[in-house]
Amino acid sequence: MTPLKHWINGTRMLPPWLALGIMLFILLGSLPFVFKLHFNNAGDIYSPPDAPIIQLRKSLFKEFPNDETLIALFEGDQLYTPAFLSALNRVAHRMERNPDVDRVLTLTTVEHIDATDDGFAVTLLVDPNKLNERTPAQWKARVLGDTFAPGLIASPDGRAVALVVRPKFLKESLARRDIQIALDEAITAEKLDAYHTATAGTIAQTVEELRSIWRDSAIFIPLTVILGLALMWWVVGRVRPVIVGGLAMGAVTASAVAGLVLSGQPYTPITAMIPTLMAAYSTATLLHFYSAIQRGRIALLPRQKRIARALKETFVPGFFNVLTAGAALLSLMWVNIPPVQAFGLTGAIGTLMVFLVVYILVPPILLKWDVPRWPRRRSGLAFARHIAVAVSVFSMRHAKAVLTVTVLLVLATIPLVMQVKVESNLLEFFAPKHSISRSTARVEGALSGVTGLEIVLTGAARDSLKDPTRLAQIKALQTWLEQQPEIDRSFSLVDVMEELNRAFSGGEVGANALPTDRKLIEQLLLIYDGKDLYELVNHEFQRGRITLSLNVHGSNEIRQVIERIQTHIVAHPIQGVAIEMAGFGRIFTDQENLIVSGQIMSFASEFLQILLLMALLFRSFRGALICLLPNLAPLFFVFVVMGAADISLDVATVLIAGVILGITVDDTIHLYHGYQHRLQHGISPVFAIIRSMESAGRAVIATAVVLIAQFSLLSLSDFRPTAHFGMLCAVGLFSGEVFELLLMPALLSLRIRKPQQAVTAP
Repeated sequence: MTPLKHWINGTRMLPPWLALGIMLFILLGSLPFVFKLHFNNAGDIYSPPDAPIIQLRKSLFKEFPNDETLIALFEGDQLYTPAFLSALNRVAHRMERNPDVDRVLTLTTVEHIDATDDGFAVTLLVDPNKLNERTPAQWKARVLGDTFAPGLIASPDGRAVALVVRPKFLKESLARRDIQIALDEAITAEKLDAYHTATAGTIAQTVEELRSIWRDSAIFIPLTVILGLALMWWVVGRVRPVIVGGLAMGAVTASAVAGLVLSGQPYTPITAMIPTLMAAYSTATLLHFYSAIQRGRIALLPRQKRIARALKETFVPGFFNVLTAGAALLSLMWVNIPPVQAFGLTGAIGTLMVFLVVYILVPPILLKWDVPRWPRRRSGLAFARHIAVAVSVFSMRHAKAVLTVTVLLVLATIPLVMQVKVESNLLEFFAPKHSISRSTARVEGALSGVTGLEIVLTGAARDSLKDPTRLAQIKALQTWLEQQPEIDRSFSLVDVMEELNRAFSGGEVGANALPTDRKLIEQLLLIYDGKDLYELVNHEFQRGRITLSLNVHGSNEIRQVIERIQTHIVAHPIQGVAIEMAGFGRIFTDQENLIVSGQIMSFASEFLQILLLMALLFRSFRGALICLLPNLAPLFFVFVVMGAADISLDVATVLIAGVILGITVDDTIHLYHGYQHRLQHGISPVFAIIRSMESAGRAVIATAVVLIAQFSLLSLSDFRPTAHFGMLCAVGLFSGEVFELLLMPALLSLRIRKPQQAVTAP
């Protein structure tokens, strides 16, 4: 007998102390890496490093400031008093001293262009050193009379002002969190908490997502393990196998997270689901193995033979489970979003670790230390056995009806599947009552939209953007932009040039203040000694940008705005200027295209790989199709639920197909493998179906209970993508078990042309 057959038949195992030592080494050796997790949820990490938008952003950051912001809103009746303005200025300067902050925009730090007798002067909108020279009413009038402040840092009604923190280009979420903490501390130190009513912006959104990762990881990972162990005890009815199972789950989960750290991948809301997946998959694999041991106990086999027979029954199906689950998770590599790819790769490697731990390390440990007998009839497995048999018998007796109802149900729910849309909405990542949702709504109600979008203008040569004709075309584009309902405001070098000319001429030019003479433009720029202009155009006047504030947050809405702008630009080009779309909004919408194309390729790859692997295992293409069909039904049902509940396909829910198919197909393999095994031993097809459902089916139901409970925990998250992932996984697993126990016996029974006399199982 070859060494491999020795392992498969359970006649050769590792020495128990060596197996325990290896498991503890994996567990304890992984813990130091777990504590080095790199938490990061920055928007850029969801795009491939070589994506055009990422390359464009890198080039823009060399010349222009970051487009991310942190906005603190202050409201009240005393906003223009010297006491408040002085405190606001101290907060601003305290934040400007932060090494990660590029600039702070508020009433006392932004420029105002004043007309003078000999031209114009660039001064501060509110000079903190001259607060007593004007009354609060006069300061308010000056701010509201400024061309740029209303809607940006002050509400048009004068009842709200903002302090906008613009960081340097940051790669880490933790740095963003530190900036928000520093801002909160500065506001408290200056006793402005009574006025501070909201904190919003892209940084605040990222920080809330980061805090959600921490909360979910701290709460759900321990609960998932505890719940898995509790349900395992209910199913098995033995304490020592539960302890061994806990060590196995810990080793697998810790090593998967350690692998994530070693690969340099960040811990995001997507990869944060890996511990739950690994704990769930470990539990499912252990239960199939424990179920086989339980069957040996019922057959009154001695302990060594029970474990040997359990290995013989489950080793090969378990190996193919690894291949199919790994293929399902690796198919996520087609989704060109780095955290999704990291989830797929880490999950696939984790499934291999599950196989090695459960089938190589656990058996000798059980053989050595699990001496007391297992209960024969009192465990949860015995309870599940009756359900599996009853459902399979019903399915075989009413095979045509079951298949007909399934087909009719699929046809009737196709319209709901068609309603599923690909959409990511930052504002809807949290519930409407969540602090970040309320803060964003408050800021947008007082000022303007917080979704940023940029139009990048690149001329053919130096000073291209000083040409009056091009400036007029840019102004015409801005006029059209501000007529769009989704755009609250636009800002470019044209606005600054108009204000310079208006002040220079003493207001005589009126509303149409854009210079039409190249020499006048040069003269105005020669006099100008401010810095706001050069945040909109580089010093060579070859590249500039139009910044847009959008009041929409969904990727589809932003994409529609981008497409409308691009269509308009094609119809009204700016001579000698190349135009590109950039900004956070552009990154967000690009991810939608990656999800759509990746989901199609991922599912096709997953389907073909699993079909071929099962055909190889069962040596029957028809058998592979019979096994795969019951597993496609729950995926369809998940999309039905998504359509009915208006849940979109996003970076979290795109994972569900790989997870559901990877887990449910494991149960199918055990069921069909048992059916084939009994046929090969001369048992009649009908009896083979019933016996397979009786033995493996009870583990299938017990596994479903455990996994549904574990994934349901995630639905309690306040971060909606995580909650949707957990809820839909639970729904998919439940429907998967129902379809497996109903459809598979029905499909198998239709293959039986002439019933044969049943023989007693060996």
